[in-house]
Amino acid sequence: MSRYKSEQTAYNPLKKKYVPLWRLDTNTVTVTHFNADMQTEESKSYNTDFIRYHLHFSDSRYHDRLRRLVNDGKIIQYLDDMELKVGEAISRQVELGKQTDSCYLKAILSGDAEKMLGLENCFVNMAREVVFECMVYI
Repeated sequence: MSRYKSEQTAYNPLKKKYVPLWRLDTNTVTVTHFNADMQTEESKSYNTDFIRYHLHFSDSRYHDRLRRLVNDGKIIQYLDDMELKVGEAISRQVELGKQTDSCYLKAILSGDAEKMLGLENCFVNMAREVVFECMVYI
């Protein structure tokens, strides 16, 4: 059962009842939209861990914000923007690490692919820690 449902409803002839136009299920990380014009239901699921973390965090602390986003029909745009911006921020931080870390630069010069991969994984984990604090847990 979805925790967040829009106040606006429309009649769904297949279900023979009124259904909310928008629903957000924070457990399955799925947004469902009932298109009243087309009489179809469309769902979008998010697979990134940071969207799941953000929804669970927001659900526990800022549920009014989630409710407003669902009511206004802006939840998909909000989550899509977050997914894009967090992904880009992590990538930028990883690239910065690659350009400035002396161990990584030495690994490139020596052609040590194993060390480069290990350091890249380290950069990703460090970037996630910083980015999550600034962008996901808000």
